[in-house]
Amino acid sequence: MLVRFHGVRGSIPTCDFSTWQYGGNTPCVEIETPAGHRIILDAGTGLRGLGRTPGWGPDAVPVQASWLLSHYHFGLQPESGSGVESVLQGQMLQPYFPIDMSLLKAARRFTGVKPGDRFALGGATVEAAALHHPQGCLGYRIESGRGIVVYTTDNEPGDRVGDEAIRHLARGADVLIYDAQYSPAILRQRRGWGHSSWLEGVGVARSARARFLILFHHDPDSDDATVGRYVRMAQEQWPETLGAAEGLQINCRTPAIEFETTRPRVGPRVGARIPVRLRGKRMDGSSMEAEGLLVNLTMKGTYVVLPEAPEIGSDVEIVLLESEQGNHAVPGRVVRAGPDSATGQSGVGIVFGADRRAPRSAAGSPPSKESQTP
Repeated sequence: MLVRFHGVRGSIPTCDFSTWQYGGNTPCVEIETPAGHRIILDAGTGLRGLGRTPGWGPDAVPVQASWLLSHYHFGLQPESGSGVESVLQGQMLQPYFPIDMSLLKAARRFTGVKPGDRFALGGATVEAAALHHPQGCLGYRIESGRGIVVYTTDNEPGDRVGDEAIRHLARGADVLIYDAQYSPAILRQRRGWGHSSWLEGVGVARSARARFLILFHHDPDSDDATVGRYVRMAQEQWPETLGAAEGLQINCRTPAIEFETTRPRVGPRVGARIPVRLRGKRMDGSSMEAEGLLVNLTMKGTYVVLPEAPEIGSDVEIVLLESEQGNHAVPGRVVRAGPDSATGQSGVGIVFGADRRAPRSAAGSPPSKESQTP
């Protein structure tokens, strides 16, 4: 089965450089079964990105797909007692939207799903269970001969029935997609909000013997550095952990599981080999200054090869060493870091103009504690 992430942010969408690495669109996950059937999980703002991927959109051949909703953001059952069609139609009525569902070309059929339901869908078996969330939420286990994917967004631990249900869904899963909106400390402060933490996700993965844990539903107040920190702390206890990001694709072919991105951060690039100096901070918060090469450039950012990489999500300054502008520094934010395939050094992707608090050079004072700890 193929799992594609189009929206991974919780609660409300975000749109700024600080969430560029993981993405700011709200939940939308696509699963393609071995039979080729598409299952869409939730319809947050990531749904628009799904509609622009190959195989979808007005120029694509007709697609037969199923759409599973976990809840309507503020509850599972509307107070009016109306069904799925009525709820979706209601948000498309004027003055909310100028076009109602009667004008949509796709053929549609609506079916209600209840906790405990188990049904066949596109060559896979789907099992639904109630999660612990204000006004209700459904989690889904999607199982085929090629693997098991479990989707558990919007769940708060601490309820016995809910805790048992989520572990039942996650039993032996190849991929567990889990609500990790908060740190453990923030979770203690926000009891009753209906969300969980990376630490609870590790506990579920361990007790259910899931193979891979995908931290999902990132808090809109968590920038890339914060989410990355949650992922690293989870990996210390459960190494098979990743942070859900827009464009992440998981190819589940039990026993093999492969990870890649379908949405690399690329654009019209200008090749270059310009000596630069980068100032920033390491993952431990200490200042760093390194010289390397700027090897390509876009209107929005650049890719630099360096002996060492700064912390993902951190603010940096880039100084062109052979520039008539002297030591003029260009601010940016690190959105990607990993081995450069051509040199074996660190390849660092940077978005321009993301500076909120310019880091000092290694020779100056170190960043304040406030700048190190969001």
